[in-house]
Amino acid sequence: MLNDLSVLAVTGDDAAAFLQGQTTCDVNEINENKMGCGAFCNPKGRVISTFILLKSENGFLLVLPESLLLTVQERLQRYKLRAKVEITETDLHAFDLPENMPWLCPETSEQFIPQWLNLDTLGGISFTKGCYTGQEIVARTHYLGEVKRRLFVARCETELEIAPNCSILDEKGATVGNVLVAQNGLVQCVLHVEAQNSALRLNLPTQDVLTLVGIL
Repeated sequence: MLNDLSVLAVTGDDAAAFLQGQTTCDVNEINENKMGCGAFCNPKGRVISTFILLKSENGFLLVLPESLLLTVQERLQRYKLRAKVEITETDLHAFDLPENMPWLCPETSEQFIPQWLNLDTLGGISFTKGCYTGQEIVARTHYLGEVKRRLFVARCETELEIAPNCSILDEKGATVGNVLVAQNGLVQCVLHVEAQNSALRLNLPTQDVLTLVGIL
């Protein structure tokens, strides 16, 4: 997965304040000794991209999927206005990144709210820092109701390619989730919590069985 990641550098006098208004995490908690994770959301609270956030000498580094880098960069540029911020692509160095980070791609971008990706349990959402794009939906989910979907890990043996966003069916044929990413027989899937004890299968011609291993 490291080969599929890129880095955006967000630098300048207003870097922290600017990112604070765009990300789900609390940027002020990030320092030279502490990295964090978070997401950029659209106004409807759907995740455009997740990222790992690190402090740099002149601002911050955003490690995110290469396939979504241009999308995120253009979006940040639109919100930049008069902020003293520079947003540039930079080299990807060797980082000790979390293994359980949920990564998106163009097919899964803007499909899920942050809690469905378990970003709340990973420390990637602040519910006290104030407003950011999509914050109203994210906060409402947190305060007014339980999270009905979560990110699980499953096993599946199939000779077919499992594409991102492939639907997951229960024994009645109802769609109960979607694939986030599949690799080497392991499948990260966003699934209705109530369906975790159902007989699950992928919506593929071979109807391959999906066996849950646990929550990510």
